[in-house]
Amino acid sequence: MNKNKFMLLFVICCVLPLAAAKLVLELGWFNPGSSSKGVWLEQEIFLLDDISGQKKHWRIVLLTDTPCQQRCQNALHTVKQLYIGLGRKQEQVQPVVVGPLTDADVYPMFIQQQTEIMDTASLQQKILLVDQKGLVLLSYPMPEQQAEMADVARNIRYDLLKLLNYDRTSV
Repeated sequence: MNKNKFMLLFVICCVLPLAAAKLVLELGWFNPGSSSKGVWLEQEIFLLDDISGQKKHWRIVLLTDTPCQQRCQNALHTVKQLYIGLGRKQEQVQPVVVGPLTDADVYPMFIQQQTEIMDTASLQQKILLVDQKGLVLLSYPMPEQQAEMADVARNIRYDLLKLLNYDRTSV
């Protein structure tokens, strides 16, 4: 094989994958947001206190309005079922209610907290995944219908298990 033929094959092998990658990105064939089911927050919001050093690394947070309406009750029940379904991974997750919790005896796994942040309007009517530093990472809608809540719970579970599996904060 002569020098020119080798150089041509080398350039084709290097340039062709780069050109294909650029084409895929330019035409929008690549879906960058397919790895998580929730909505990533665009700005950093530290909603809760830092609990570094504790076993609970992730918190599922509900911001409740006063009093807790049907949508909120559905979300509380769904998060309770989701928490129970985690099994042994419950040790790493803490359900939290920010605001009043009227049925504390029905939901003993929830802890009630207050937040120092006054502007929580953008987080109302959402279920949030919060890390141990108190940073809100993902949000999920609180649908009106109980049937739609099953899909939301499935999405939260998918993302939460992924976060638990890749969590390196205890290392």
